[in-house]
Amino acid sequence: MKQSNWRMAAALAGAALLVGALAHAKINKERGNIVSTDWNKMEMQIKDPKGRTATWTVQRDATITFTDKKSDFPNPKVTDLRPPMYIYFMFEAGTSSISNIEVREVGFEPSQGGPGVQQEATVTNLDMNVGHVEVKLDTGVKTFKVDPKSQLAKVKRGEKVTLMIETRNGEEIVTVIKKK
Repeated sequence: MKQSNWRMAAALAGAALLVGALAHAKINKERGNIVSTDWNKMEMQIKDPKGRTATWTVQRDATITFTDKKSDFPNPKVTDLRPPMYIYFMFEAGTSSISNIEVREVGFEPSQGGPGVQQEATVTNLDMNVGHVEVKLDTGVKTFKVDPKSQLAKVKRGEKVTLMIETRNGEEIVTVIKKK
């Protein structure tokens, strides 16, 4: 047999082994409510139907689909995922790395900006690098983390805004900033 034929045979044998190994990788399915997200770490805390909460890693190239309120999420991405969404997800056995997510129940009205509490405020300071906004509320001045922090590019000091404030892991986070 010619050397090029041996190389081809070796390459085909290697490919067959790889396909065989992938075929044995078992994909598991789970479901639950999103409790919190941390997209800097690509992690989500999910509470299963038995009430147990676990932290899962989400692959950057994970497939995201919405069966509930699909028209509100025409180009779904991981940053669209947030509490209290009820999801079905897939992961490879032996890992906590999610590769596929289907949102079955959004749990809030996306047109209203998301879950949380709306608050009227005046921007007193902001830091786009850190992702914080300081605002004057009826109850005094308060600083919030903003997620996503890119929203801060739309506002300036002294502007009146409406904030959507969500609680994640006991911390109040601004998820939406709208100019008045």
